[in-house]
Amino acid sequence: MPEPPRYADGLKPRPAEEALGRILFRPLGHLLVRILWRTPLRPEHLVLAHGLLGLTAAAFVARGQDIAAALLLQLVTVLDNADGQLARARGQTSPLGRYLDTEVDMLVHGALFAALYLRTGDAVGALLGMAVLTLVLSLDYNLQLLAVDREPAEPPPRPGVEAALARAYRALFGWQDRAIRACELGLQARLRAPAPVWWPRAFLAVFANLGRTTQFALLGIMLALGRPDAFLIFQYLTAAALVVVYAVRIWNAIRSPR
Repeated sequence: MPEPPRYADGLKPRPAEEALGRILFRPLGHLLVRILWRTPLRPEHLVLAHGLLGLTAAAFVARGQDIAAALLLQLVTVLDNADGQLARARGQTSPLGRYLDTEVDMLVHGALFAALYLRTGDAVGALLGMAVLTLVLSLDYNLQLLAVDREPAEPPPRPGVEAALARAYRALFGWQDRAIRACELGLQARLRAPAPVWWPRAFLAVFANLGRTTQFALLGIMLALGRPDAFLIFQYLTAAALVVVYAVRIWNAIRSPR
C-alpha cells in the first residue's frame, strides 16, 4: 500500500463548493481517510456505515434523544465526506459506489423526515422537506454537470448488485435528472443565454450550500436547541427561496447582452 494520500488526492473538482464542507467536514474526512488508508475497508463499507448511523440518528430523533441524534448526524457527514475521498485517492470510484451512496442517502433522508413527522406532527412539512431536499440535491448534481458541459459517462452496470442498484437509481432519480436537464437546456435556449450567464457560479453556490452537509449541520443545531420543528420551517423557507432565486436568475438572463 502506498503512502497515505495528500489532501488534494481525494478532492473532486466542482464549479461551486459547499463552504461548510470545505472548511470543516472535508478536512475531517481526509483525516479519517489517512487513519483507514492501510485497512481493507473500501468506500462502500463507509457508505453502509454512515447509512446505518443515519438510520440510528433518525431513531434517536423519533425517541426524543436529540443530542445523541445531533452528534451522530455530524459523524454521518464526516463518513460521507470520507467515502468519496477514499474512493478517489485509491482509484476505487465506481458506478456501484455512486448508486449505493445516493440510494443509502435517500433512505436516511426518508427516515429522518419520518422521524421529524413523528416528533412534530407536521406531515406537510415533513413531506415538503423531503421533496425540497431531494430537489436541491438533484439540482446541485445536474447543474454542476451542465455548467461544465459534462455528461456522466459510466460503463454498463455489472450483473448482480450493481445492476439492481442501477435499476433502483433510474427509477428514483433518472426521471429527475432528465427533467432538470431538459428544463435547464430548454430555458437556456429560449432565453438565448450563454452558459456563464445561465449557470453563474453564484447561482450554483446556492444549491451547493444547501447540500447535505449544511442541512445535517442545521438539523443538528436545531435538535440541540430542542426545536426539531424549526428544521421543517427551514424547509418551507428554502422552497420559497428557490422560487425567488430562479426568478432573479431568469430576469438576469433576460437583461444580459446577447
